[in-house]
Amino acid sequence: MQQQGSVFVLACDEGARDLASALRTFHWAAHAFDSLAALLDSLQAQVVDVLVLQGASSDTAEQIAWLRRAAPAAALVWQVRGATSAGRIAALEAGADVCAQAGMEIQEWDALLRSLCRRGRRGGSAWRVDAQAGALAGPAGQLLPLTPTECAFFVQLLNAPGHRLRREELLPAEARGAAEGAARRVDVLVSRLRGKACRLDIEFPVLAVRGWGYMLRPDGERQGSPGVTARPDCPDA
Repeated sequence: MQQQGSVFVLACDEGARDLASALRTFHWAAHAFDSLAALLDSLQAQVVDVLVLQGASSDTAEQIAWLRRAAPAAALVWQVRGATSAGRIAALEAGADVCAQAGMEIQEWDALLRSLCRRGRRGGSAWRVDAQAGALAGPAGQLLPLTPTECAFFVQLLNAPGHRLRREELLPAEARGAAEGAARRVDVLVSRLRGKACRLDIEFPVLAVRGWGYMLRPDGERQGSPGVTARPDCPDA
């Protein structure tokens, strides 16, 4: 059976691993994390469909806000036992899409995740990174070969479709260095990708945002189209 989608589960106990393991039996590509930093690091290498935060702490709303900023296109579920109305409101205001009760059966989790994925990723793109093949796959069968750094570049864009990202955000953390140098390296990388796409007669699906960085072109739209936004943690340019 085909994989249903990618799910990242964050919790400070074994609950995350239990849920991720159970979801795999329903053909979800589920991964468990015991720290926010580890999850954010993985978002640099993989596009995610659903984020799940399990449990509550003094900084739950802040964690939810971090997750929403890191993957604005993904659905976000907060699961907690006995949350108050004020707690649920704070979670929703911070960026959660659903507040789920603790103790949900795995069949209900599967139904919930399928429902969220049916609604589609916010402004999602038909382009996909095929890390195994080392290529960007397009909706019309296009295949653009990618290096590992180029894969990481497109993963960042695909996790935030419809959002413009600063140049320095578009490289893996270990490859960034100084902000000015990182921006130049990204411009060179994009120039190389444009040339590669041109040689293969592939319309390059990335827009340059003047004075800012780059964004994934919304399907069917070109530069200057409405609907271009800054990433949630960045002010408009």
